Amino acid sequence: MNTQQLQCFINVADKLNFTKAAEELYLSPPTVTHHIRSLEEELNTKLFIRTSKMVKLTEAGISFYSDAKEILMKIDISKKHVEKAATRNIIFIRIGCTSNAELNSLSDILSGLQQEYPRVYPVISINDYSQIVNLFINKQIDIMLSTKEMIKDIRNCTFKKIKVLTKYAVMPANSPFSNYKKLTFDDLKDSCLITLHPKLIPFQYQNKIQEKITIHSQQHLGFICENDQVGILLAKAGYGIAIMPEFCISNDWKDIVAIPIQEQDTIEYGIAYQGKPKEKYIKYFIDNFSLPETKL
Repeated sequence: MNTQQLQCFINVADKLNFTKAAEELYLSPPTVTHHIRSLEEELNTKLFIRTSKMVKLTEAGISFYSDAKEILMKIDISKKHVEKAATRNIIFIRIGCTSNAELNSLSDILSGLQQEYPRVYPVISINDYSQIVNLFINKQIDIMLSTKEMIKDIRNCTFKKIKVLTKYAVMPANSPFSNYKKLTFDDLKDSCLITLHPKLIPFQYQNKIQEKITIHSQQHLGFICENDQVGILLAKAGYGIAIMPEFCISNDWKDIVAIPIQEQDTIEYGIAYQGKPKEKYIKYFIDNFSLPETKL
């Protein structure tokens, strides 16, 4: 997939006419057709319904349209960032994480970095684990906040453990469980559980808690969330009890209680970085990064 394919797709989708799209792009109609067909082959789906009388987007084409525009917009923004960086002698440090709650842990280190290296600017990517790992493998991220499980198959990668994670049951402060010191899944057997989508959990396989959640979901009502903060919001509102890793639970949340789950495996959490970095600002980040005290 390349920018010309995406631009051809967007222009044809806007015009619903291959000839007019080609004229606007200063390309021949066969060239535009070739780019659209190549894109469809790569995506393994038809994007347009085309007859002698009309051109129409398929359902897949309608769905892909906003993604294509977003990709091109991000590429354009990236180009402008690079151009500005080149003229102003700016360097970027690229950081990846998977939760908005993790941004809290970056505040102190970025403040220190700005003081020590004022020409180094952070670019922060927030996405699910598979996307962040792919960016890291392709060297589009310098440092990522991760579990040790995430990087076990990545070559030339170093992991620095910061903390051993705990999973918590998150609930409103008036929950009948709010005074418990620890909880088991037997305690929660009749509760509605709010959990994360598997793509957000890199340690789901052969993990005691995930096995318990799977068994529970087969017998009881539950919610699966695409965003950890949405899960905590639902728990606070009384829809159920959210099962969340510690790093997802921000100190900013009020009127919730987080109680550790008793049955769980050890999860090492920290930062992963590329090999042995030579850049002083990356070394500074690695040496000085720490997690804020969590008030659970």
